[in-house]
Amino acid sequence: MNQTTDAETPGSRWKGLYKVGGAAALITGVLFLIAIIDLISTGFQPGIINGWLSLFQNNWLVVIFKLHAGFNGVQPDLLYVLNLLDIVIMALVGTMYLGLYAALRRTGKVWSIIALAQPFLGIVIFIATNTAGRCGVMGASLVISFVMLRSSIFGKETAYMGILASALLLVGDFSVGITHSNIIAILTGIGYMLLTTWFFLVGRRLFRLGLSASTGTSDNTA
Repeated sequence: MNQTTDAETPGSRWKGLYKVGGAAALITGVLFLIAIIDLISTGFQPGIINGWLSLFQNNWLVVIFKLHAGFNGVQPDLLYVLNLLDIVIMALVGTMYLGLYAALRRTGKVWSIIALAQPFLGIVIFIATNTAGRCGVMGASLVISFVMLRSSIFGKETAYMGILASALLLVGDFSVGITHSNIIAILTGIGYMLLTTWFFLVGRRLFRLGLSASTGTSDNTA
């Protein structure tokens, strides 16, 4: 099966989506990176930082990691508390998928739409249940990464990174209510770092597509 060249000649009508999606991906990556730095700088001690920085400590992926790692003082109830940062992240991820839909629409239009819908649907579910909607971010990343495998727009390493990161984080999320394990904590940490890198790779690629759309040139470099 031949790979589909989705944005062989990107139209100017898509450049806005590429750039907005790229910006959303980079902002999400920065937020994830801040959470990592915040976790390391506090010496893995819960509750040491108050105010807006506490939002990063209460991010659902960070809480899942801490629960699996057996950190003292981490309350499972944090997974059932509406965290503004979680909502912002899901909104940013959904915005990123607008750009990814534009880039991958010819490769897998239906699957791209499904991936686009998941984060926004996740916000609604998250507000209603405070739990299930969190999976929308990882589920969407998993779906769109498989679509990337069939495209020449994104490199294979980006696609496989998204698949692996999403799978590891979904394992951590689904298992946190059943059992806590240091091994799963390590896998969750690896998945978190891979997903952070994935956001930066996707953001950079979408910006390059936006630039080529603005100039009317072809950009098939993954």
